[in-house]
Amino acid sequence: MADHDDEQPTSADSNAPAPVDESPQERVERERDEFKALAQRAQADLINYRRRVDEERRALEQNAANSVIVRLLPIADDLERAVGALPQDAGSWADGVRMVLQGLCTTIETVGVKAYSPEPGTTFDPANHDAIYYHPTGDQPPGAVLQCVRPGYRSQDRVLRAAQVVVARAPEQAGDGATATAQ
Repeated sequence: MADHDDEQPTSADSNAPAPVDESPQERVERERDEFKALAQRAQADLINYRRRVDEERRALEQNAANSVIVRLLPIADDLERAVGALPQDAGSWADGVRMVLQGLCTTIETVGVKAYSPEPGTTFDPANHDAIYYHPTGDQPPGAVLQCVRPGYRSQDRVLRAAQVVVARAPEQAGDGATATAQ
């Protein structure tokens, strides 16, 4: 009876059985190559992990900045209305209010937030526009923006606040409206 225990791979060997006629030097070279491949995969995994963590950190920072900016937008709107209502002869304090508004707008733009106002005639897009009123008109096709009431703001490809717009609708015809019945 022949002893075949020598030919069986041990738990220290790789998952693939080693050739029976493998020399010790060939076995060492094969193991070296396996460990080298394993180290390369581990290094690639580490690089991918670091890149993913950096991307997530940047996204978190941008979301935090966007959260603060969204809270500042109503203040910017109020300052714009205040500057628009200033009399021409208001004096130096009015210049100070204008400078505060300019500083706030600059700060908002510095973090990558851009204001946008759709032009009249632009097709209404519910992802970017908030319709506050539908106005019957024959001047523009139904569904077109007639007027931008309040600008919207974007950060990269994300809408932080939709632009508030007045949207055109078809004018009512004389016979289309509901008529009251007299009794």
